[in-house]
Amino acid sequence: MGLVQRHLEASGLSTVTVSWMPELTRRVGVPRLAGISHPLSRPLGRPHDADGQRAVLRATLALLESATTPDHYVELPFEWPETVAQARNASKDVPPAPIAELLRREPWLLPRLYSGRIPHGRHDRVLGTDALER
Repeated sequence: MGLVQRHLEASGLSTVTVSWMPELTRRVGVPRLAGISHPLSRPLGRPHDADGQRAVLRATLALLESATTPDHYVELPFEWPETVAQARNASKDVPPAPIAELLRREPWLLPRLYSGRIPHGRHDRVLGTDALER
């Protein structure tokens, strides 16, 4: 995301990232970052919890108003309502996203993705990078 955000920011569009692992996301150099204590793949909240998801989205968008220049970080005040084990059990029958499956098989690709070095070749189809400018 950092690479895309930098291009958008250079074009005059302000951006903000919501991340459940803000320490790693900050290293990418995203312009504005909202950290949140939610599990993997659920940064906006629980499925079917529209009110909770809207609250997270509103707090994230508020960062665009308060952080008028890049390089801002805030920790959002939301806590996940169940234990890690409960969250894992609730989604055990949900297949992982293609990118999560790829990174589970080949975790060494993660630093390359965060540094903006998009894998090419057999990973293009999985990562959806065919449309990205090379």
